[in-house]
Amino acid sequence: MIWRVFAVCILAVTYGTQAHAQSKAELALKVERLEREMIALENRLRGGGAQAGGVQASGAVTDRALLADIAAKIGTVERSLRTLTGRLEELEYKQRQTDSAIELLRKELMLQQQEASDFRASQASQEASQVATSGPSTALETPPVATEPKEPEIALPEGDAAAQYQYAFSFIQKNELDKGFRAMEMFLTANPEGQLAGNAKFWLGRIHLLEKRMPQAAQQLLALIEEHPNHAKRVDALLDLADVLIALDSKPDACDALAEFRRSDAKASERLKARAQRTAAEAGCDY
Repeated sequence: MIWRVFAVCILAVTYGTQAHAQSKAELALKVERLEREMIALENRLRGGGAQAGGVQASGAVTDRALLADIAAKIGTVERSLRTLTGRLEELEYKQRQTDSAIELLRKELMLQQQEASDFRASQASQEASQVATSGPSTALETPPVATEPKEPEIALPEGDAAAQYQYAFSFIQKNELDKGFRAMEMFLTANPEGQLAGNAKFWLGRIHLLEKRMPQAAQQLLALIEEHPNHAKRVDALLDLADVLIALDSKPDACDALAEFRRSDAKASERLKARAQRTAAEAGCDY
């Protein structure tokens, strides 16, 4: 399936930048070595000008031919060096684009957290209203004893999968991504099947993306896309995967992910469709 091809491309691209830097250093050393050889040959030619004879003339011709050959090699190496320099500048530009996309994802996550917080506040207000209308309590209340807050341990509660998932998701809603990531991993280990397992894979993939761990993000997003073809978060995962592939310099694969999104966009919101248009323009897709 095409998504497994994505995974192979991801592993290849991850080491691309290091290879470019190494090639550039090697070319620089070649240029330096060839320039030293040219200088040595020029000194030989100048130093041998006072001598005479057929042997000396033949040697000068040979030296000049060798000098021309070295000059041609230097030109080739310098052109390769300029090409690599341009390539590195392009990668730096793409990294800046990736940073912008990740910042946009952070803002979207904060918006979702704000919506969840508003919902909880609304529920709390309703509960308080119900208590107020039920009349005053006659029991004496003992004031709480002030204690020093402790860092909560990450441990799934007893109960069904829904309660365990809500526990893990609550950390993400509070933007405690490290705790949310650990709790989601624990949930997925305890509940590897079902709709909520797909949710867990989505959030693990998105947290990897926000933390710029692109290969790991692609792995989790691909797991959701392949293993849960009818999941509600699949369209979100396709867009996140496209962002990951752009960051990994695999724009053709990103266009394939966006094409799959377009085949499924009946399930997508207008906000996701607009984001898909922007991502397609960034990747240069025929969308």
